[in-house]
Amino acid sequence: MQPLTNKELNYIDDLLGAEELLLKTCVTAAERVMQPDAQQFLHHTITEHQRHYDELAHLVEQHEPMARS
Repeated sequence: MQPLTNKELNYIDDLLGAEELLLKTCVTAAERVMQPDAQQFLHHTITEHQRHYDELAHLVEQHEPMARS
């Protein structure tokens, strides 16, 4: 596995921040919306963004030690 550069890791860190913001926004919306269809959509969206966040965090965990050395 080829290590990611610091620039690539910084880009992924930015993506993590964006995914976290999307998660928080969707959670807030899901708490406030009353329509069942909208709630279902938001819960699906929350799951997808959590998966994206987890995958990106795992990628950083794998590559960070190699890039920082």
